[in-house]
This record gives sequence, C-alpha cells and structure tokens, in this order.
Amino acid sequence: MASNPLNSDASMKKADKNEILLDIATRRLFILPGNEIYGQVSGFYDYGPLGCLLKKKIENAWRSYFIKEDGFLEIESSIVHPEIVVKASGHLDSFTDPMAACGKCHKTFRADHLIEEHYKAQGKEFKAQGIKLEELAGVLREIQVKCACGGMFSEPNQFNLMFKTAIGTGFPAYLRPETAQGIFLDFYRIYTNGGKFPIGIGQVGKSFRNEISPRKGLVRMREFTQMEIEYFFDPQNPDIYGYERVNDFDIRLMGAVGEGKIEALKAGDAVEEGKITNKILAYFMAKQAKFYTELGIPFDKFYFRQLGKDEMPHYSLGNYDLEVEIGDSVIETVGNAYRADYDLSQHAKFSHKDLSIIYDNKRFVPHVVEPSMGVDRTLWCVLTYALREPDAAVKKEWHWFDFPPAIAPYQIAVYPLVKKDGLAEKGRELVAKLRKRYDVEYDEKGSIGKRYAKSDEIGTYLSITVDYDTMEGRGVTIRHRNSGGQVRVQPGNLEKALALLIEDGLPFEKLDASIATPVETRKKGIL
Repeated sequence: MASNPLNSDASMKKADKNEILLDIATRRLFILPGNEIYGQVSGFYDYGPLGCLLKKKIENAWRSYFIKEDGFLEIESSIVHPEIVVKASGHLDSFTDPMAACGKCHKTFRADHLIEEHYKAQGKEFKAQGIKLEELAGVLREIQVKCACGGMFSEPNQFNLMFKTAIGTGFPAYLRPETAQGIFLDFYRIYTNGGKFPIGIGQVGKSFRNEISPRKGLVRMREFTQMEIEYFFDPQNPDIYGYERVNDFDIRLMGAVGEGKIEALKAGDAVEEGKITNKILAYFMAKQAKFYTELGIPFDKFYFRQLGKDEMPHYSLGNYDLEVEIGDSVIETVGNAYRADYDLSQHAKFSHKDLSIIYDNKRFVPHVVEPSMGVDRTLWCVLTYALREPDAAVKKEWHWFDFPPAIAPYQIAVYPLVKKDGLAEKGRELVAKLRKRYDVEYDEKGSIGKRYAKSDEIGTYLSITVDYDTMEGRGVTIRHRNSGGQVRVQPGNLEKALALLIEDGLPFEKLDASIATPVETRKKGIL
C-alpha cells in the first residue's frame, strides 16, 4: 500500500515501486479491476476517470503524430471475424502459446514462463520463448518445476489464444486477436475508391487474446487496445515520404538474438549499415523513439530489438520490437513487422478475390510494414516513469505523477480559496470557460493545502486559485505542480499564460514578468 499523500509514512519509501504504483493507480481511479464486485477475472481492467483521460490523450497524441502528420487514413473495423478470416490470416493454426497445467490445483501457466522464472530465481537467464514444444517438455521434466500448491505440471500443449464465439445460430467466429486484419480486408475497397499509393491505413481499437496466465497489471491482458498502421507499398521501392526528416533521429538498437548489445545511432545510419531492413521500418522506429520521449519515457530506458527467426510471428519477414526497461524487467510495447504480401495474398487465396493492384504500369500485390503499438502497455510505462518519490526539496511528502503537460489527465485544477463570499461561484464560472479548451478539475472542499496535495498526486500540471484578490479584479494565482511555485496572472493574461505553459511547453520559471508576477507561497498551511 502506498503512502497517503496527506499523511506520509516514511516506511513506504522502501516499498516496491510497482506496488506503490498499482496502489495509487487504483486508489486514484486510473485503473480498476474488471468485474471487481464479483471477484476480479484476471486479465481484465477498466479505466477509471483519470485513466480514461490519460489513455485518450495518448491515443490522440498518436493520431496526431502518426496519422494526421503523414496524411494517413484511419478506419474503425469490426471486432468479430468469421472463422475463414482467421483461417486465412494463419491465426487459427499458428496463434498459440505452450500451456502446462498443474495436476493438483489444475491452474494453467505458460510453460516457457515457468522455465524462465525458475532460472531467474536462481540468478540465471534462460530464453524459453520460441523453443519447440517437445524441447519445453524436456526442460520441464529436467528441472522439476512445482506449482505453488506443490503439484507437478503436465506435459505442455499448444493452446490457441483466440476467443471463440458464434454469429447467429452457430456460424463460427472469433474476437479479433489484432486490429490488423480489418485493415487488410478493407484495403482494396479503400484503394480503388480514390486511395493514394503508397498508402497508410491505421486504426485504434480493442483486440482480444485469451492469455493462459495474464499478469503484471496492464502488461499482459486478455482485452487490450492497439494503435496500428498498415503501410502498403511497392516492394521494388521500399521508401516513404518524409524519411529525410527523421533519418538523423537517434535510436537505440539491439541486434538479433544472441548479440545482446545495445548501440545508439542515427536511424539513417542503421539503414545504410544494414541493421534495419528498409527505410520504411526505420521511419516508423525513429518516430516512435521521439514519441516515447515526448510521453516522458527516458530515451536510455527503451530500445529496439531485432527478433530472431524463431521468435518472429508466422506472417513476418522481419521484426523490431520496442522494449522498455522497468526495474529488472523488460516490457515489449511496440512491434514493427515487415509482413510482406502475406496477408493480402492469403485473403486473396481464401476469398477467391484478386487483391493485386496496378500501379506505375505494373501489377503486383502490395507489401506491408506494420508499426503496432500497445496502448495499455505504453500507458503503464508512462505511469511508471511519471511516478515521483516524496521530495522534501519541493515540500512533497507523498508520491506524485510528473506527466508531460500535454497528456496530464487534468491539465488544470481550479480551487476557490474558500467556499464562501462568492469565491466558489467565481471558480465555477472560470471552470466553465477553461473546459472549452482543457480538461479541468474543480474542488471546493477541504484546506487549500490538501487540495494541492491531491492535485500533485494525480499529476495535474497547474492549479489555479480563486482568492479575495480575484474578487477585486486582480486576477488569479497559478501554482506549478513540480516546483510548488506560484505566480499571479491578471485576467487579460490568463489565456496566454496557460497556452504557453500547456500547449507550447514553456517552462514555468520562464513565464515573462509582463504576464505573471511571483507570489510568496510558503505561508503556513499553503503548499
């Protein structure tokens, strides 16, 4: 359990950061256990009011940077696929994980995870993912892993991860395991009705995977959100407009499995040296690196790892996963795959429809590069790296979130100093104006110091206080989350000051004296 921001417990500074994060995230309604009143079912989380705001802002930032900036198209496709679709895509036959069941309590676990965790407990590293089923069985027999209940595990078998359902009276269907297939199914109609080429088509939406042993909060879920793009191009010309803008962006790259070395280099150099397959992959990877740093994830805490042949999905000719380091673990949050013409060719075969196109006086089936980003895992990384320890230097005796202003759930909080004398009414009037442009919290209960503390804990960037000087026409005070510093802003300057701080990213201390004047903030009872 994390420290109460209004009643700090020094012992909590020693608590596990993930436990603190999960406590704050649930207590402050970022995330909620799904179906909680009936006993949570693993792998399902709801987003509370704050988490929903944060999630939508991450999604909209992605839309702005990866869809709008490049002039790509966005669709929203069905989440239910008839069985023939997942048969064509290969998921019906290949979308599996190795499962082992306890013979005593009958709980199921991923066999490769059981092996990896066994060796990790001994201080050793063992990469079990991608190993053939019979080899996994042999390793399990050799190391004699036992369940927590004391039972022994069965021989592992392949378990299909898709949720099966039915259309109508029994026509077999599945909840989509990825958003990609809807894009492939819609590609030909979009292209033949005025779509340009090369063409990028993306979508944000839910996917479903019946994980054997979901765990680690938002890291391994059964229902999750993806932000995916399928970029269709001529395989004889693997280029993309705008590459020149990003080829000097820095990335961190780990080579194929076995090398294990991470090096920092320019995206363009990685292509020239043959370390990234083509310019299209490098383009998206460079943009992802910039995007992640703007979300507040430190550049030295993530890298792109080239997958080995045994690790790649059945449809891929090359994969570069973005992995984020959190403590002593690593979370894969983005997959960049070169899917070639696999999907369109498969759907053409199973549907008996010609999905080739004529472009530049030649007929071919387009190739595809897919950058696929997990929203939930990205959000968890944002929460992790935004969480700050209690800090006496800025008089914070509680954990708090340091979100970048653009994605803070509430960018602004408005607090009347007291509820009486018309201050509350003035505060509500100001809130009504600000909500046309920003997400704004309003609270008129409790001491102003406690309201500031709560505001800090949930990551609100600026707190505006309506006081008696406000009632006399002398503006409001703006308090900065990180420093606790305050300035007074006159009515005519408030809109400009907020735009500079929130939208333009101007540091609080750089506000011009003509816009804001410092306020003494260390009075008793006021943080």
